[in-house]
Amino acid sequence: MSEEFCIMKEDNLYKTKREYGLERHEVFFGGRNRQKSIDDGLVVFITPEQHRGTYGVHGKKGHDFDMYLKRKAEESWLKYYNKTIEDFIKRYGKNYI
Repeated sequence: MSEEFCIMKEDNLYKTKREYGLERHEVFFGGRNRQKSIDDGLVVFITPEQHRGTYGVHGKKGHDFDMYLKRKAEESWLKYYNKTIEDFIKRYGKNYI
């Protein structure tokens, strides 16, 4: 299994490397932002429940977790690429911090 590019710092809610049983989540999904997330290293690996469960990023009560990941991703992107919030908005259309 090849390693996937991720610039985010691992924490206790997600992994930054693929592990058995985890699913890849592109932090900024939908339309053009999914591929940008992959290209920019803004992917994390989470359990199926964290991904598609009720409180998962795609679940009906998962907004808080989704916003948490988006904030962490934006912070990582700004630091890794040495960019501004304005640069981030140009790339992803919105600020999450």
